[in-house]
Amino acid sequence: MSSLRASEAAPRLDWFASAFGRRLLACEARALQEAGLGARGGRTLVISGSPSAGFALALDAPQRPLQLAFDARRGRLEGGLRAGLQGLPFCRESFGLILLWHLPSQRGFDQLDLGQLAELLLPEGELALVALNPFSAWRLHWQRFGLASPGVGGLGGRLLEAGLELRAARGLGPRWPWATADGLDPVVHSPPLCGSVLLLARHRRPGVKLLPSGRMAPLRMGAG
Repeated sequence: MSSLRASEAAPRLDWFASAFGRRLLACEARALQEAGLGARGGRTLVISGSPSAGFALALDAPQRPLQLAFDARRGRLEGGLRAGLQGLPFCRESFGLILLWHLPSQRGFDQLDLGQLAELLLPEGELALVALNPFSAWRLHWQRFGLASPGVGGLGGRLLEAGLELRAARGLGPRWPWATADGLDPVVHSPPLCGSVLLLARHRRPGVKLLPSGRMAPLRMGAG
């Protein structure tokens, strides 16, 4: 499978492995666990935006999640297997949950066909997507590292084009990067200021009516 050209791969330094990056990831991990993410049948696939050790995540799932990391320098996925972003080597309906954790932050995310990714989900399976918030003060720390921030509008549009139903969006992570450790709440209730955003979409089974879910509060932010 093809990898991205070196000129398209991103920066020589990995912001997610920095002190600020690790702090944000630690808060997000706690919030993702509290959000109740879990595969409803099938396995969980986690694709992180870098090989940083800060992306370690323990989800409440019957099977151990398959964890892959996007290496921006090589433009490919590594971990349990090595592959490009175009055409993941899995059978259809292999996963009950797919989590893209800051993969949208890397330029290679444009190469990923979310429609093909949706086909890897079981019917009623979920796709969770975590992205940096372009309106947050955290931008002062990551914007020099070649990272991207598509915004909620752009990400939501891509999910809809992939045939997924956007169920919820919310703020994720702490407000301020310079907050003390005691002030780093895992979930922030002031979405325009939070470090990241979490979007949750579902692969609908035809003919099934979606019932409202109270797991997540709606997020109102500017379009990406």
